[in-house]
This record gives sequence, C-alpha cells and structure tokens, in this order.
Amino acid sequence: MSAAQERLVVALVGVSTPGYRSLANAYLRESIKSDIRLPETWITTPDFDTATDPWWIAYQILDLDPAPDVVGFSVVCWNARSVFEAVRVIKAVRPQTYVVVGGPEVGPLAEDSLAEQPGIDAVVRGEGEFALPDLVYSLVRGGSPGSTPGVTAREGGRVESGPSRPEIENLDDVASPYPPGVAIPTDGSAYLETYRGCPHACAYCYEGKGSTRIRSFSWDRIASDIERVASEPGMRSISFIDPVFNLTTDRLRRLSDLLAPWADKGLRLHTIEVDIERIDDEQAALLVRAGVVSVETGPQTVGTAALAECRRSLDPSRFLAGVAACKRAGISVECDLIIGLPGDTAEDALSGMRFAFDADPGKVQMSSLHVLPGTDLWVRAEELGLVFDDRPPHELIQTKDMSFGDLRRLEVLGNAASTVYRARLTPVTKGLNL
Repeated sequence: MSAAQERLVVALVGVSTPGYRSLANAYLRESIKSDIRLPETWITTPDFDTATDPWWIAYQILDLDPAPDVVGFSVVCWNARSVFEAVRVIKAVRPQTYVVVGGPEVGPLAEDSLAEQPGIDAVVRGEGEFALPDLVYSLVRGGSPGSTPGVTAREGGRVESGPSRPEIENLDDVASPYPPGVAIPTDGSAYLETYRGCPHACAYCYEGKGSTRIRSFSWDRIASDIERVASEPGMRSISFIDPVFNLTTDRLRRLSDLLAPWADKGLRLHTIEVDIERIDDEQAALLVRAGVVSVETGPQTVGTAALAECRRSLDPSRFLAGVAACKRAGISVECDLIIGLPGDTAEDALSGMRFAFDADPGKVQMSSLHVLPGTDLWVRAEELGLVFDDRPPHELIQTKDMSFGDLRRLEVLGNAASTVYRARLTPVTKGLNL
C-alpha cells in the first residue's frame, strides 16, 4: 500500500483450536477500535480451526465484502504452515492486500520470515496491542510502516525494522478483548489471562512471551473480564492461559473468590497450567471452589542433566504430593513429558514415563521436543547437538544422546502406553522398555 486512504478494512484472521476463538485477535480488534486516530477503520475477525483447508481460509477472506485492505494473522508453530499457505493464495489472487503477521513463530524471526514468505508485508514483533494500531495508522496516512516501533516491514525492495518496543507496563491500558455489549463468538468456551510473563525461564518454552517479569492486570480488570465472559449465554468453560494459575496462594484465593459464584452455576475450568509442587490440600480446595476440574503440569523430564540444561527443577516427593492432593479433591491431572530434551538419554525418557504413570495422575501426555523460535534451545541448538526441522512446527530429528530411531520408538511406545493407561487395562510401567 503506497497511498494514504481515508478508511481501511482490516481482517484479523484466527486459526485456532477447534471450539475456541483467537484471544490475540480479540485484543488487537479492540485495540484498533479504541484508537481515536482510526475512527473510520472497519474490522472483522473471522475464525477458523486448525483442520480447515488453507485454500478455504483464503477463499473466505477473499470473499469478504467489503474486501479487506489489510489481513492479519497470529502465527504459532502449529498453525504456521496453514497460515503461510493461505497467505500465498491470498496474495496470488489479490496482490494489493497488505498482509501483516505476529506471534511467537514470526516475531523473533521477523526478517527471516519476510525473506522466506514473500506474501508477508510486515511482521509485528512482541506484544501487538499498540504496535498494530500504529502500523494501521501509518498505512492510513501513507507513512513508512518499517519505521513503526515494534514492526519489521518491506519498504520498496528492502526490509526495514522500527525500534523495539518496551513491554506494556500497565496492562490495564490494553483494551479488553471482551467489551460490554458485544457478543462473544463461542462454542461454549473462551480464553482469559490475568497476567503476562512467567516465573520460570525454561529453555524450551516461549509461553511467558519471553519475559520472567510478572505484569498483572488489576483486580478490577480481572473481575470485569471474568464476569463478562462467564455471563455470556451458553458459556460452559473457561481456559486461563496464565503460565502458572496458582502463582501464589493469595492470588489463587482471590481468583477463587471471583470464580466461585460462576462455578456454583456450573461454569468449569479445564486444563489450566499449574505448578503442581505448590499444591497442597488448601490450594486444591481453592481450585475446586473456582470450578477447576483438570490441571496440566510437568514434569517434562526427570533426567538431571536435562533439568539443569533447561533451567528446571524437580522435587519428586513434592510433585507426587501435589498430584495426590489434586486427586483427593477430585481434580484430574495431566502430566506432560517432552521426549528429546538436551541431556536426556532414552533411559531418562523411560524413567520419566515410569515416574509419570506411577503417579497415576489421570492423563499422561508425551510429545517430542519442538525447538521454537525465540527460545534458548533455538539459539543454542548447534551447541547442544539438537537437529530439528527448520520449518514449523520445528519437530526434533535427533540429539547427541538420542538417535532418530530412538526418538521414533519412544514416540510409539509413549503413545501406546498412554492409550493403555487411559483404558486402565494393566499396570503400564511393567512394559516400558525399548
């Protein structure tokens, strides 16, 4: 787009887990709508699930009336291939469409993303609630997108990057994704967050948006968002995307106070992330009071070398005590294991499976390592001997300690063991050998 326009049509496209709608795009939509510089901007937020054919996504976007001038996608490792293919088709049919992307798959690799994906015009790096409106304003007035803070964009035949933006200090300055009077598109569930950042700095993870500093929304804002979502007709469940839901007992108690009235009416919280080693009977009771029916946790690995390499700690006795406290309270626990962390051997992976199954949490989920952009493992992959697919979702091929064959056999064994465990056919750990 080279000339100023009085009005832009913006389509923020979500490619999400079935049953959910993009929380990121809801934030961005309201951020643009609340920007007084963009009163004429018209925004739509079509959502698709990950099973949708990318050409069908492109068709639906191209068929919008009015046709969008700007199309934006939030990109993560598991939807990236679909997004890139949809972008390729959109640009082939309507080259004048300005395509902007953001999210953890592209933000840390902005220049590489533009080089590898010729259909993308701009990448928003980091938090987008202020960067995207600034970019749209630049397009409206015919400015230079590549000079926008937090944005990397094509400028003629070159790529330009604006200065980095600091983290949003006061999260209440971010417009709520669920404003009053606007219906929430839902299949009975929705996402919420109460803070950003993560107290942990796991080398394989980008969940805390790259920061260990905790920035919380105010309690008034949290209460308002909970009430708005919980009171939506047909809403049955909420998933909080907080990296650690039980950050402190005091915080958990306040969340429980806010959620208990809705839990009494049948609203449930599914698969929230917790630090299981912090959970005792008191915390478990608070989780139940909040409507929590299932939680997700590590250990990811029990191998001492991998724990050290990935900056994780594990106290096996406290971990098992936390699982037991949840089970006594009637909360199902999903224990996650990552196969192929640096430092782990095949025997370490088997030990992790034995540990998780012996804990009898309710569900054990295993997956091979994905080496994600922006993480420490991505930066140190060569040093650590990690061989992985450079295309999303960046699946692991082999490590210094696990061959390609070892990883594939462990995947098959882990999936089979999880199936047997769910069926409760026999004690699982008796057969855990390669």
